[in-house]
Amino acid sequence: MTSSISSSLSMPSPELIRTSKPHKYYSVEIGIVILFLCLTIPCLIIISLIYRQQTFSPPSSASTTTEFSSDTKFHRISLINYSQARCMDNSVASYYIHIANNNEHSRWLIYFDGGWFCYSNESCEFRRQYSPNFITSNNFNKEILFKGIFSSFQQFNIIYVPYCSSDLWSGSSNTTHSHGHDIFHAIFHQHNYFSKAKQLVFVGFSAGGIGLLLNLPDLLRKFSPKIDLRVIIDSGWFIDYSNNSHGVSKINQGMNYWNTQISKSCQLTSRHKCLLGSEAIKLFPSNVKIFIIQSLLDLTQLQFDKIHINSYDFSLKLIDNLRQSSNRISIFAPSCSLHGFLFRSIWSKFKIKQRTLSSVLNLWLKRNKTFPIHLIDHHFYSSYCPLNYDDSSNPEMF
Repeated sequence: MTSSISSSLSMPSPELIRTSKPHKYYSVEIGIVILFLCLTIPCLIIISLIYRQQTFSPPSSASTTTEFSSDTKFHRISLINYSQARCMDNSVASYYIHIANNNEHSRWLIYFDGGWFCYSNESCEFRRQYSPNFITSNNFNKEILFKGIFSSFQQFNIIYVPYCSSDLWSGSSNTTHSHGHDIFHAIFHQHNYFSKAKQLVFVGFSAGGIGLLLNLPDLLRKFSPKIDLRVIIDSGWFIDYSNNSHGVSKINQGMNYWNTQISKSCQLTSRHKCLLGSEAIKLFPSNVKIFIIQSLLDLTQLQFDKIHINSYDFSLKLIDNLRQSSNRISIFAPSCSLHGFLFRSIWSKFKIKQRTLSSVLNLWLKRNKTFPIHLIDHHFYSSYCPLNYDDSSNPEMF
């Protein structure tokens, strides 16, 4: 109709020119067009807004999820003024910071990375030879900063902390050069970044998640109760699997080797249990919201305890362990045979019962109520696990 009207307006017919009421029909048709536009444009705007709300966008003044470009500025901050903040190769530990373009200091994402651990002179020497990037601050791969969850938090200020201590962020030993605990706390002593903060989102992947469980209970009590404090543990929810003590023995050996620093509030006789999620969250302040992302078929945990990949007994015990803490935590637990989600470029596409990880995380970030969200693939067939060969390799090295 619009094209015919346009042509009629540009090339009027002789018959219409001769009529005594030349504008009558034009007025009717133009009025219909205007009415049509008035009805359709608002509908299109509403549909567009609904669609944008369904896609992942962290709570912010602007709704954008475009990825960071290589021009995005991450500044490296050295911890040289802290003598104990050293990597395993004795290089000075450091972290990377990005200040959002909106110049706000109200929202922060603080990410602690993972990368397995070593627990003896022999295992640490093996790590030095075959996984040298996990023991130093000198060979950092900056590509990590431009993919995964970082690309969805452009309105947040970001602190990224590489993992170079090989001690689950728990150690304080000059003898074995294990200083994860010292590095963790030095970051929060160096600058008062959070004086204007309204929301702090701590994220820990694997060993980084264990580091959060171990170090945050004491640290978070120092923040103002007015700050919205949130913790995301990605693939760091380990369980004390009674059918196999192989992993526990390594942890106990490692804790002695690292001189692990345990919160005074954890009074458990078996010290390794202070690193387990089900025990650690009991020590968190009640106002802190916790989100657990954990595969029921986590390859690293299965290898850690030397369990066959098809052992559903382990997965069922993991589900039961998560349920026991369900009144305190939100859960996204698919049955994907992999380790780690948020560092992947396709992290947002993982699904349980057609609900994506990004949509569930987005809902959790926006929700102010403490009522948790639970999405667990109880029957092991409701998960969608996409694979991207560019980032599918397991970053944790034994």
